[in-house]
Amino acid sequence: MIDIEVLRLALAKEEDAIKVYQKLLAEHPNLKDLLYLLVTEEQKHKVLIEKKIVELGD
Repeated sequence: MIDIEVLRLALAKEEDAIKVYQKLLAEHPNLKDLLYLLVTEEQKHKVLIEKKIVELGD
């Protein structure tokens, strides 16, 4: 169970990062390419973590 708890914490951090980058994207359209890339990477991490949580039997 501890592994799943750690993954849930990591998942929350990824979700927070996505929100931060999306907010920055709205505020700084001149950085669109970079911020879009960062959002995309965080979303990939989120999917990987979610898959691992399912794999461990949440």
